[in-house]
Amino acid sequence: MATSVFTPILRLQTGPLAGKVIELGNTLRVGRHPYNEMSLEDRAVSRYHCWIRAASGGFAIEDLASANGTYVNGVRVLETAPLQVGDRVRVGETEFLLAEEE
Repeated sequence: MATSVFTPILRLQTGPLAGKVIELGNTLRVGRHPYNEMSLEDRAVSRYHCWIRAASGGFAIEDLASANGTYVNGVRVLETAPLQVGDRVRVGETEFLLAEEE
């Protein structure tokens, strides 16, 4: 019996990189600065906006004191929040979906 292996991905839904798919590793820092693993040319995004990291068999997102906030399913992340497949994350004008790719 074959088993499927799923890879967690981010599907960018809106913003300058809409349509792009990014595979999640252990950590992914998001921001406007080019040193971020996901660099967004979006004036509403801070240089180092948030980061997503592997945590307890899943993922968590942490806002890095950004000016405009990080939102999961419309709720502002004040510290760290767990992420699940199907969650929608918004930073600035960019929204992405946490999904699994087979």
